[in-house]
Amino acid sequence: MLNNRIKLSVMLVCGLAVSSTGCFFGDSILSAGAKLASGQISQLTPGELQILNQTISGVLAADNPDLQIEPLTDDQATAVSSFLAANDLNTFEDFEALGETAQNNPESLEGLDELAAAFEGSGTDFDPENFDEDDLNELLGSIFGGSDGGALEELLGGLGGGDTTTTGGTPTTGTTN
Repeated sequence: MLNNRIKLSVMLVCGLAVSSTGCFFGDSILSAGAKLASGQISQLTPGELQILNQTISGVLAADNPDLQIEPLTDDQATAVSSFLAANDLNTFEDFEALGETAQNNPESLEGLDELAAAFEGSGTDFDPENFDEDDLNELLGSIFGGSDGGALEELLGGLGGGDTTTTGGTPTTGTTN
């Protein structure tokens, strides 16, 4: 049931944004949404990541005009795409595990040097030698949820119809009774 709610939520966001992208082929909000809904996050292209970043920013800014999410640069989107693929991050559960890995064994994460270089000087820069769960949360927040990372959590909770909690520093959704 929860999985269907997440899929529906992703497709609603994607459907709302089609008019802003005007693209039905290649990198589009539809292709990005389909990958999110089907557990293929690691296959998001840099273009799809930029579209998601801009779409989530626009949707959330409608309710919170003070929210500021910086658009991803081409280099940042490429580094994030490579990081997702190298660490086989496909589902929201994979991000929960990533939080634990960042805390307990950050040297096992691949692509941190490229991420650090791409985000250097952006306000979300970090030291790949001292990467931890807080750095991960700040990085994901800058991509999908503003400076505090709460916007993605709010979006998932609001569209999913359930409570949103933070587990291991990453947003998860649950149902309410």
